[in-house]
Amino acid sequence: MSDWRAELRDLLSATEGEKEPKPKGPTRVRGFISDVVVPSFEELAEELQEHDRDVEVEHGERSAFIRLLKDGKEEFFYEVKIRSYRKLEFSFPVVPLRDAEGKTYRAEIHLRDRPLHQDVTDASKDDLIRYFLYDYSRHLRWHH
Repeated sequence: MSDWRAELRDLLSATEGEKEPKPKGPTRVRGFISDVVVPSFEELAEELQEHDRDVEVEHGERSAFIRLLKDGKEEFFYEVKIRSYRKLEFSFPVVPLRDAEGKTYRAEIHLRDRPLHQDVTDASKDDLIRYFLYDYSRHLRWHH
């Protein structure tokens, strides 16, 4: 379940001005990887192990992944990576992670064979778990 109270608090603090500015650029996204993505994947791993899946969770500064193994073979691979983009001639409606050099940073979902180009930079732990479940269910429907 989404924590709507936290969403309301974040919305109001953003409109009323924050006391401490959030870090910009890659620092904020790296914090997202360690503070949100890794705990989401670890929580998923615990539950998936209860359903006879071997699960690996690994992370670095710019990415984290969860890999499911069934009968010793990779069943599903799900990764969140930091991507940087150069400043374009047009602007996006919201670009929260721009650094001093004009690069923008996003955390995006990647599967083993392709990126999904889904920006999850501001997702909560519960949101990430839901995204994983949605993508995993699609994978199971197509591959089983």
